[in-house]
Amino acid sequence: MSRDFLEQLSELDVPAPPVEFDRQFRRRLNHALLLQQTLDLVVRAMPWAMLQLARALIGAIDYTLTGRFRDPDEQSKI
Repeated sequence: MSRDFLEQLSELDVPAPPVEFDRQFRRRLNHALLLQQTLDLVVRAMPWAMLQLARALIGAIDYTLTGRFRDPDEQSKI
């Protein structure tokens, strides 16, 4: 009768990982995370932040020229 596959695996000797394995793994992981976070910042966060800043600057210029704040409900009706 055949033995369970997991029992066969439990009896196999697994060699220890190389000494540099952890350092190489961390280096690759850090590189990938840095790349992902940089792309996320450039593609998602910066355009959103620039849009919010532009809205604030346009509002400040509008207030300077007209002397009043615009009602957000009034803008949605236009």
